[in-house]
Amino acid sequence: MLARVTAPAAPAPHRAVDVAVIGGGIIGCSAAAMLANRGLRVLLIERATIAAGASGRNLGAVQHPFDAALAPLYVDSLARYRALADRGDGFVIGHAPAGLLLLNRDADAAARQVERFRVTDPDLDATFVDPDEVVRLEPSLRHGPAGVLLATGYPVPPAAATEAWADLAAQSGASLLVGTGARPAIESGRAVGVLLDDGTAVAADAVLVAAGPWTPPLVDPSGAWRPIRPTYGVTLQLRLGDAAPTRVVEEDEVDVINRPDAATARAAGHIGDEPPSLFSIATAGGTSTLGSTFLATEPDAAAVEPLLLRRAAAFLPAVAEAEIVGRRLCARPQSVDGRPFIGPVAGMDGLHVCAGHGPWGISTGPGSAAVAVRALLDGVPPPPELAASRPI
Repeated sequence: MLARVTAPAAPAPHRAVDVAVIGGGIIGCSAAAMLANRGLRVLLIERATIAAGASGRNLGAVQHPFDAALAPLYVDSLARYRALADRGDGFVIGHAPAGLLLLNRDADAAARQVERFRVTDPDLDATFVDPDEVVRLEPSLRHGPAGVLLATGYPVPPAAATEAWADLAAQSGASLLVGTGARPAIESGRAVGVLLDDGTAVAADAVLVAAGPWTPPLVDPSGAWRPIRPTYGVTLQLRLGDAAPTRVVEEDEVDVINRPDAATARAAGHIGDEPPSLFSIATAGGTSTLGSTFLATEPDAAAVEPLLLRRAAAFLPAVAEAEIVGRRLCARPQSVDGRPFIGPVAGMDGLHVCAGHGPWGISTGPGSAAVAVRALLDGVPPPPELAASRPI
């Protein structure tokens, strides 16, 4: 079982650290672990709890992001997750993918998706699945849709990955301060530390802001830099028993998943005036997470629940009788182009950022953190298409 992270007392104002990390999601926790492993004095600051945001309220699956710019981050993240699991501290991830099954009511469109994947992502071994084969693979699904089966999809309990990285960060010597917010302290165009909500100042040689959708106002309080915004997702946690699909299953929207702004584009899944949503489900640890919505404003999660169940029942009838054991709401950090902003902030020495992963935080977070750490410590610039300083 994963150890619960406890917050130490706040550092005294005179106690300096090498790097202060703002944000206790998958990015901040994995970056803190990597920085501490390099021998640095690290302070991770989280306003609420570890994995309080999208990092603890995701679908619960590590999977390919369907974007050539993000694919290397996914590959690196998967390798780092496996190394994390090999430590034997309780985090588990499969050695082989469970598989991702994309359902489509249009069989011809599904076949075209297979051809696209074979060109763009041959490593995914895309296979067309006719409606009869769909229900042979997943008997609990309703007969009708065709599918695209992909060699990706590693179910993990939604918060487990972030908690495991937080534990590793603490074991590696990082200090975790949970329950207070912070903002970068800037003097003469340079980040010199952080200011906690209670007014305490903590000196730091560098500051990494990994606060998800709340990153832009911390990086630039003037409001001029706003390439990341929240998109709100609601998920339900169900007990489906033997009716739980063994693969990650998602409703497919043709020509959507290959776009870099996938999370925003999936809003095409709305029905009439209902909130935009698409059916997706992943099962880990006996609990199935059902999602999800893609909303520009924070919804009433209870009001969205019937929508999710109705959409899901069209594909997986068993949800109508399933025990609902949880309901979660989160704000995803959706960037303007669907790709994260990583690296030093232009015109501000010592201030770095890593945020904007949309729905791909768990799938690409550790790899992104590694890019951020290399930029911060070694001066290795992020790829131009991911750089924090790129035009918006």
